[in-house]
Amino acid sequence: MRFRALDGFRGLCALMVALYHFPVETHLTGRVFFLPHAQMLMDFFFVFSGFLIAGAYGERLKGWGDVARFARGRVARLWPLHAVTLGVLVALELAKAALAPGAGLQPPFTGAHAPAAILTNLLMIHSLHLHPMLTWNAPSWTVSVEIVAYLAFAVLTILLPRRRLAVAATMALLGALGVGLIARKLDANYDFGLFRCLYGFFCGVLTARLWRALPFPAAAGRGVATLVEAAAMLGVFAYITFLGGPPFGFAGPLVFSGFIWLYASERGGVTRSLSAGPLVRLGEISYSIYLVHFPIVVLTTVGLRAAERVLHVRLADFGYSGLDEMTFLSGPSTWVMDGAMLGYLAVVIAAASQTHRLIEVPGRKLFDGVKAVRWPRLGRARSKGAPAAATAA
Repeated sequence: MRFRALDGFRGLCALMVALYHFPVETHLTGRVFFLPHAQMLMDFFFVFSGFLIAGAYGERLKGWGDVARFARGRVARLWPLHAVTLGVLVALELAKAALAPGAGLQPPFTGAHAPAAILTNLLMIHSLHLHPMLTWNAPSWTVSVEIVAYLAFAVLTILLPRRRLAVAATMALLGALGVGLIARKLDANYDFGLFRCLYGFFCGVLTARLWRALPFPAAAGRGVATLVEAAAMLGVFAYITFLGGPPFGFAGPLVFSGFIWLYASERGGVTRSLSAGPLVRLGEISYSIYLVHFPIVVLTTVGLRAAERVLHVRLADFGYSGLDEMTFLSGPSTWVMDGAMLGYLAVVIAAASQTHRLIEVPGRKLFDGVKAVRWPRLGRARSKGAPAAATAA
């Protein structure tokens, strides 16, 4: 099955993450991001990933050969674009070192851009508590922990095929305990983000089992379903805004599980709206949006700093140190910043559309052992549907 409404919602969430990492002072955001606790959107991604993976592969993993194929497919899904965006950032750091060593907040190849982190990023182990901060393409910390969650799901499915429900519940509980007792914070990422991912991912696995056994009743009618969907949408964003911090924020994966259970049935008008073609397309390229936007932000930062050195003027207050320090970009007019925000989103969407077509899709084929990979030309891509398994993560 293809969950078009949830795919559309995922695309919107990816854009909100991109906005969160490009803090411009606009009429929408002011000097505070418009969605407090927006980091909780990562938990939605984890839950939805577990939901999709359990539905697509839960009954197909029968032996260790299936596990090997599954692992190869997951690496094919995540690694190619992750490696390319890492390469772009490394190239940018080399250019900065050669041409403008003072253009960034820190000297080249220090802090978040330490050379040792290049190897751990290539191996996708960079967010397993190996570094004291987010490194290189900072949002890619989720890639590092999701690959572990995938492997845990596949191995446990093979080892305990008749205890899948109990295993998923146990793993979700262990993840929740790890977040609460070890990480002791909701937005764990480079340090204890694995607990956070396991908590959300296996909540998604449980949600898939629940949805197959007990979906939203069709007898409720479209009108009732629309009202329930609208209430759920408002409730989710109200929860993120007002209750996203401790202690209530720890229930985030459970809240998103209920939301996904409802929206997977696509019974009402809200899910019909989210199933519109442009939103579904955003969902298809959401992984590219997620990984591509941060290099664009870094390029913007370095470009501003370089322009300041050449022009000897202060253009904006803007900068990053990993993701631990952020200041808002302010300009001569809020209207100008509105235009900068829209231009940034347009660039991100355009770039993501091309990286999805030129890197993600051919990369999956290459890893899957297809000998003749046809690399598309630059330009407008034809929109093709993809199975739910192909859009996971």
